[in-house]
Amino acid sequence: MQNINRFESMVKNSIFAIIEQIIYSSLSFLTRTVFIYTLGKLYLGFNGLFSDILTLLSLGELGVGTAITYSMYKPAAYGDYGKLMSLLNFYKKIYRIIGTTLTIIGLMLIPFLSLFISGIPNITELPLIYILFLLNTTASYFFVYKKSILIVNQKSYIVSLLFILVTVLQNVIQVIVLVCLSNYIIFLSIQLLGTVLNNILVSLYVDIHYGFLKEYKNERIDDETKNSIFINIKAMIASKVSSAIVTSTDNLLISKFVSTIILGIYSNYTLFIGMLRTTFVKIFESLIGSVGNIIVTESRDTIYDSFKKIWFVNFWLTGVSCSCLFCLIDSFIVLWAGEEYVLDIKIVVLICFNLYMRLIRSTFLMYIDTYGMFVEIRWKCIAEAIINLVASLILVVPLKMGVVGILLGTLISNFTTNFWYEPYLLYKRKFGKKWRDYLLTFTKYFLSIFGGTIINYLLLNKIILIGGWCGFFSKLFICLITINLFLCILYKQASEYTYFIDLIKQNIYKVLRR
Repeated sequence: MQNINRFESMVKNSIFAIIEQIIYSSLSFLTRTVFIYTLGKLYLGFNGLFSDILTLLSLGELGVGTAITYSMYKPAAYGDYGKLMSLLNFYKKIYRIIGTTLTIIGLMLIPFLSLFISGIPNITELPLIYILFLLNTTASYFFVYKKSILIVNQKSYIVSLLFILVTVLQNVIQVIVLVCLSNYIIFLSIQLLGTVLNNILVSLYVDIHYGFLKEYKNERIDDETKNSIFINIKAMIASKVSSAIVTSTDNLLISKFVSTIILGIYSNYTLFIGMLRTTFVKIFESLIGSVGNIIVTESRDTIYDSFKKIWFVNFWLTGVSCSCLFCLIDSFIVLWAGEEYVLDIKIVVLICFNLYMRLIRSTFLMYIDTYGMFVEIRWKCIAEAIINLVASLILVVPLKMGVVGILLGTLISNFTTNFWYEPYLLYKRKFGKKWRDYLLTFTKYFLSIFGGTIINYLLLNKIILIGGWCGFFSKLFICLITINLFLCILYKQASEYTYFIDLIKQNIYKVLRR
């Protein structure tokens, strides 16, 4: 029964995560379109730049949330509410300190904003724009700790549902403001209010539905657990720094060494990259509670079997997403924003390749987090950050390779660190398998997507030459059908494929019987 409930939770959480992201992406696209035509490239650049500055600032979180949530899996699985509440109280205390500290540090950076900007005139409201971005980032620290209760209890679909409600309201109001007032300050203020409202609703829901929060409200964390958490936090510092450098410095380097205007054009592409990345984050966040339950209650073989199945789905979603993105992104940008917003094909190739290498790791990162392997990955993270920054600077400053050089630096750091080390940790130390097994599977997956993408690209750009929006949606339909059919033919004998096909058939049969 536990396995059935766990599977149902995984399905429900995943479905709501996907629905959440479809709605969020659609509304973001609508708002972005209105944004482009009302405010233009300059404010697009500010959006990308300040978002990444504050991502770097968020390093102050130091992985506290991940470390404490990891500690919650076992008490949640076995109903130890006293231990669970003690961890939540600790989470609350630490996050409020972090939120206050980051707000103060963020305000201290205001005099130095000009160091990150180039190629634009002086903007008098720049400090206020930055402050609104800052508050939108730090506001969540005062509420978000309660979301962990829903995650470890395998009910993250509630978080998705509340996010959908707030996001719809927020984006509708933002579009009205852009059309009627074209005011960036009010636009950002509404975004901040949406963030606060979403966190308050999650907090209220948890208070209402989890009575043990009041019953055990005075529980305090024991020294042994606290020391264990701090050991994990210290180890995670490297991971947080690395992640921020790899994901955020690209925009900072483009703004500083290329142009803030070019960053605005590049940010149209990263809008779609961000949508896909967020979709994957949401999907795997929805699974992490169930995976944590599997790890603390099941055998090694069962855990590895669950890993293979989830990675297969991860590969399929990653491959279809990256293939369609590469084949269609330029056509979409032309129709949506105009020819002047299109980037060179070399940049598009690197954007999609970097995205593939990032998304295909989602299953590995989820299992590493749920296993609590924070100490084991710290040196890898330090190496990744250093290689990424040094390689990007060399390629963009003395070699003057521009955006291509910055993206190559990210790719180099990925191949020299994440590509081999994260799988090594899981396969050798947790699954008891050979690293060669991972390499063979990765190679098979990559060649499958590479071949499918070549077929799609030739079909859509050399054979089917239909213009306009009607042509674009026709190509999108053909692209989705082609790549999925190609993968079905290749993997029809694979055990993971047959497992999910049988599962789909069983559920369809159950629905029809009702």
